[in-house]
Amino acid sequence: MTRALSRREQIPMQVLLFSHDPMYASAAVAAGVAGVVVDWEWRGKAERQAGWNTQINRATVDDLRAIHAAAGDRVVCRINNSPDRVAECRLAIDNGAGEVWLPMVRSVDEVEACLAAIDGRAGLGVMVETREAMRLGRALSQLPLAHAYIGLHDYYIDGGSTGLFEPIVDGTLDRFREDYPGEIGFAGITRPGGGNPIPQRLLLAAMARLGCAFGVARRGFLADVPICAVDAAIDEIAAEMTRLRSRAAHAVDHDHALLAALVQRRVESKSAPEGQIACAP
Repeated sequence: MTRALSRREQIPMQVLLFSHDPMYASAAVAAGVAGVVVDWEWRGKAERQAGWNTQINRATVDDLRAIHAAAGDRVVCRINNSPDRVAECRLAIDNGAGEVWLPMVRSVDEVEACLAAIDGRAGLGVMVETREAMRLGRALSQLPLAHAYIGLHDYYIDGGSTGLFEPIVDGTLDRFREDYPGEIGFAGITRPGGGNPIPQRLLLAAMARLGCAFGVARRGFLADVPICAVDAAIDEIAAEMTRLRSRAAHAVDHDHALLAALVQRRVESKSAPEGQIACAP
């Protein structure tokens, strides 16, 4: 017997795509993605993520303009969280961003400075990637934020967890979710049959359990989904999330136990470098 969906679980699952390719972005928008993220974040990232299998982009104002031409108001721009954050907020909005993402948040003051700079002209999302940010759920819930994305990779590097995926199963994300009722997302999203090193279906099951409103499509999605298959992939993700959200309680518990066991085996074996998370932004 399936259970009734909570109000939080009835929120449609959105896909936000990281891409600087106007043709791919245009196809993704036509397929129904909620936004296309242009990535300006690079300051201090090479040093912070040294030795990790991450992706560092150096997108430009021209990239933002090109994606805006392809995606319109669905453009999101991730800026640098640096002393220039306010100037970058304004620059991003002036060049087409309908939403700005602030990474590596450590204080509410950083977020409030960006909100003041944006002054209602665009949305603001935050990236919860530090130990400090993970404790700010209640404070962040008082602010008019569009999205809160939990970056497991940087959170692990910051010393927030002993394993890359542990926050999903050890109660960390549950506690943040209790404090922050707004739109959240974590990890990466791709076709339900994909995913490495954690099967995507188990990650989608965790997203459904926590009432995630969006997923981030990046390296894994781009590797799995050629431009001609974007429409089908978005439909597959939506269908799978609809199914997962209607699971009976015992099925939710079963899928969570499977994921927890898999995460624990990875922690114990250390069989693969923890830096190898697909789609980590």
